Amino acid sequence: MKIAITGSHSTGKTSLGNSICQAMSSKIDVRFITGLSRNIIQRGFPLNMDANIDSYSEYIIAHLSAEKKMNNYDLFISDRTILDALAYSLVNNFYANAQISNSFISMMKEIWLVEKERYDFYIYCPIEFPLERDGIRPNDEKYRTLVDNKIQELLLENNVQHVVVHGSLVDRTNQILKLI
Repeated sequence: MKIAITGSHSTGKTSLGNSICQAMSSKIDVRFITGLSRNIIQRGFPLNMDANIDSYSEYIIAHLSAEKKMNNYDLFISDRTILDALAYSLVNNFYANAQISNSFISMMKEIWLVEKERYDFYIYCPIEFPLERDGIRPNDEKYRTLVDNKIQELLLENNVQHVVVHGSLVDRTNQILKLI
């Protein structure tokens, strides 16, 4: 089974992925892609409101490369997908006056539409937790909400099978464990 976790920043995606992995790893072979965005930022590429074409290119390459390396698993979980990068790029062009070309955004959407077919379903994490200020994530609540809305819009517009999780980390984990 292949699952994508999506949502705006500071919505509990990584915590949920780690929790699912912890619950399942003694029973089955679980693979988890996480931390790609932080790695890209650490390598000097701006993400979030300051992202540029090079940043998104690095993210897409890193994500597709990580997916390609994941073989022989019972459960595969990805903390973010190209959907997230697409949503951020669309919001950035509107909200942060970014200069990401329409052709690049169209290309990113086409890559995501191909990628999404490889997932059994998406887990969407809505905004239910306070914005965590960690020096990496933007501290702008309006921005976080715009990204959240754009992710929801893209999921619905493209008829992507997804599960919306609610509640505490334990509640969210239990919701997903019932599906697995």
